[in-house]
Amino acid sequence: MQSSIEFVEISDYAYAVARIRALETKLIDGKDYNTLIVAPEERFFPLFTEIAGIKSDGPPLLSALVKSLEESFTESLYLVKSLILQDEVKRLISLKYDYELLKLIIKEAGGQEITIPTEISKRSNYSYPLLKSLLESGKALDTGSLIYETYNLLKNARDLTGKIIDNSCDNSYYSELFQILEEYGNGFLTEYFTREVDANNIMTALRLKVQGAKRTALRERFLPFGIIDISFLELGFDLNLEGFSSRIVFSPLSAALNNTGKTEDKEAQAAEVEKLLEEELIKYLKESLFVTFGVEPLLTYLWVRGTEVKNLRTVLLSKSAGVSPEEIKKHIRGFYG
Repeated sequence: MQSSIEFVEISDYAYAVARIRALETKLIDGKDYNTLIVAPEERFFPLFTEIAGIKSDGPPLLSALVKSLEESFTESLYLVKSLILQDEVKRLISLKYDYELLKLIIKEAGGQEITIPTEISKRSNYSYPLLKSLLESGKALDTGSLIYETYNLLKNARDLTGKIIDNSCDNSYYSELFQILEEYGNGFLTEYFTREVDANNIMTALRLKVQGAKRTALRERFLPFGIIDISFLELGFDLNLEGFSSRIVFSPLSAALNNTGKTEDKEAQAAEVEKLLEEELIKYLKESLFVTFGVEPLLTYLWVRGTEVKNLRTVLLSKSAGVSPEEIKKHIRGFYG
């Protein structure tokens, strides 16, 4: 079988996968989230630092804890990159941060005040100052042609808005990502990112519906890299979630629309769909459990860690703001306690 040949060829991943499997046992589960969510105020911060694995020498500041969470994910990203053998995959997992920095570079060039997130810069293949210098110096060979072309196209464009910049960079990101995947030839990762694009397009359609926008706005924001053609989203644009789901029933993500609770609050409904879509992606990633040797478990661990950090940040900020435990649970991905 082809898969057996692949496993033989990439058996050097045996150590890497074993290390990741050990780290997976330390991921936070529903019981831990529940402990944090229902913890009384006087016990919350000690429990949080213990469960999140954050060192603290005294009463922690909220901003310091948020920073520590982001730093911990950057450390996880560095670890995974150190275990990956193929250069193209190393580039792939940092690629989205390159394009997040590109958005900031374009906005800064247009006179907008920006804040450069330190951890985003660290996770990039370049860092903010290096990428900016390479683009401004015209070193397309060092940045790659697509990101350089996107920079020049947007830098010289008129009447740019933040949305136009974001959408153009997102399109370029996925275009380059799928080029890398085509060269690498990994079906598992290609399927994951295809589903990710479809999830993004579904959420774009739902958010536009909530905002009362017209169908034409969908064409301006659509990412053409999934299996759900824009025509199917347009057919479901004016329907309820059940009707919308029936238009994309061929997609494994359609179930997320059917599993959403009934409510008149369209914003709350969209938020629930977003959560369910993300959980569908995580469910797909966990199929990497059946990969004995390979890069898939490494990337799955990294992306699940990203969800864990997002969950911890949500709990931290929500508890600090006095949000009720019942409301917090609605926003935790993968919480079933």
